[in-house]
Amino acid sequence: MAGETEKIPWNLWQCLLVLLGMVTAGYGTALLVRFFAPGLAPAYRYLMVGLAQGAAVLGGLHYIVRVKNGLGLEAVGLNTATVPRAITSGLGGGLVLFLLVILVGSLLQLFLPDQAPQPFTELVIHARRPSDLLIPLFLASFLAPVTEELYFRGFLFPVLKERYGLKKGLLGSGLIFALLHFDLVRFLPLTMGGVGLAYLYERTGNIVAAIIAHATWNTIMIFLLYFALRWV
Repeated sequence: MAGETEKIPWNLWQCLLVLLGMVTAGYGTALLVRFFAPGLAPAYRYLMVGLAQGAAVLGGLHYIVRVKNGLGLEAVGLNTATVPRAITSGLGGGLVLFLLVILVGSLLQLFLPDQAPQPFTELVIHARRPSDLLIPLFLASFLAPVTEELYFRGFLFPVLKERYGLKKGLLGSGLIFALLHFDLVRFLPLTMGGVGLAYLYERTGNIVAAIIAHATWNTIMIFLLYFALRWV
């Protein structure tokens, strides 16, 4: 994104509106599932909530970026000319972020031991066979990286950067990213991960790098947790 001079055609309020739509879709779907299908397996509940949130994000971005402003995916960071380099950067960046988050999380564990795992993590913990990982992998390694990177890094970060400067933009997008995970104990490592993803996007100028890094981070985490529970 170095050298970028064009004014961002959407504003912070529109960013917050899409964010509100994502949260509303998630909680609304969760309530509907709890009311109409209380016996639905947790993996399928997460799948429905994830799909609803993804649809809300992509729908909001489509309206504001394409319908309202007549722009394409390049406006939210897709640069087809540098995809191979972005994939390589994303794989390396995702590994670094994974190690950083693990390190910070381990240090926090010293001060806050015996913390309950994230509800999503329990899907992996309770997986009995590799096929039980299909939904968690779809959500964490594909759907979340695509929708969250398009929103937090491709859509929100440029607005924060333009309005408050690069450093505050990086920090702000990371903080909001962490807040939306609703996990106070892991707030710091999630913020650092969000800042790292925004920095990777800033350095490469391609949202694909952030998507691949996010997917790499989540995928390593899932497989490490799954196999560690079986080897210990």
